[in-house]
Amino acid sequence: MPSPILERVKAHREALGRKEIEVAEWPDEDGSPTVFYATPITLAEMRRWYKGISGEDISVLVDVVIAKAEDKDGKKVFTLEDKQPLLKTAEFSVLSRIATAMMDHEDTDDLEKN
Repeated sequence: MPSPILERVKAHREALGRKEIEVAEWPDEDGSPTVFYATPITLAEMRRWYKGISGEDISVLVDVVIAKAEDKDGKKVFTLEDKQPLLKTAEFSVLSRIATAMMDHEDTDDLEKN
């Protein structure tokens, strides 16, 4: 049986839900911002992304976006086939902001309490 504390950890992660990230720089055909959704990132995911990174390899930002970006229905928006096109065409500050927002999945209620 899992530790009661681990059950609380799991409950906290589930309570966070999905984060909504608007990207005004990538508007749809109506001019509305593209919206991505992302679940909180686990340490296991971070370990997988950072494993093998050497020096100043920042392509991990693309890996984060590919792995975590979902549409409103929870379907993945990108595949690994999109990595090179994203690396070659996406503006760095936009992709960096998206990846950072996905990695910074803080509970705003907890922040307000502090």
